[in-house]
Amino acid sequence: MIEENHSSITMANRFRGYMPVVIDVETAGFNAQTDALLEVAAVIISLDDKGELYREKTHSSHIIPFEGANLEPEALAFNGIDPYHPFRIAKPEKEALQGIFKAIRQAPQKKRL
Repeated sequence: MIEENHSSITMANRFRGYMPVVIDVETAGFNAQTDALLEVAAVIISLDDKGELYREKTHSSHIIPFEGANLEPEALAFNGIDPYHPFRIAKPEKEALQGIFKAIRQAPQKKRL
């Protein structure tokens, strides 16, 4: 049996230098130009000493629909989101996305090595 040397496994050689991030969104329809973005989450993926991926950290935000946004009743029924529920603690889209992007940029550099 051949043993692998896991110490040489890095994100750089596993993902060609890119740090993997999983993005999940919930929307009020399929048209990005007209339908509201309601929730966004980014999962920072890391690599353990064995070379296996694991979820390092999740950043998420509820988003206030932009003015004039289309809210498809079928989409809201499917995802179960009430865009105007007072306990959502939602943020404007720009603020929410800036927070997610900042968290990704600030992820420890070791994950990219």
